[in-house]
Amino acid sequence: MPRPASLALRLLLCALVCGACATLGLRKETPAPPPVPPGTALTPEPAPSDDEPLPVTPVAEPIVVAAWAEPKELPAGGGQAQILVRIQKRGGRRFPGVEVRLRSSVGSLFSSGGVLVTDASGMTRDRLTTKKTATITLNAGGTRYRFQVPVAEPAP
Repeated sequence: MPRPASLALRLLLCALVCGACATLGLRKETPAPPPVPPGTALTPEPAPSDDEPLPVTPVAEPIVVAAWAEPKELPAGGGQAQILVRIQKRGGRRFPGVEVRLRSSVGSLFSSGGVLVTDASGMTRDRLTTKKTATITLNAGGTRYRFQVPVAEPAP
């Protein structure tokens, strides 16, 4: 059985080594991704029609896409909402460099439908300006999705 002094010395040495590993970035613990905001259910879209191309460079591996609007609903009369898109690899690791294109059924997007690219945290954003409920169609890495940004009904 080890003596108490040598046990304490071993524990201290272990703590120092673990601290050094964390400081030097030798331990690769990926933090858990933030939860997907409510109302972000994405529906894969059927094959694109010829009148609505949203070409992007496809990614070679499966991805997990979360997209939402902030605020999730616009007031009566419309306004502006940030459209946020987060791309992750399976297992929750962020996926930078993925091409994303957005289209709105009504209103206008700041990007005008141009190609957006996810940053180091796997995120990209656009701004929607609309007076009516809009359906956002997005193509993220070759997979198309849709979701709605509702506009509240005017008060009676």
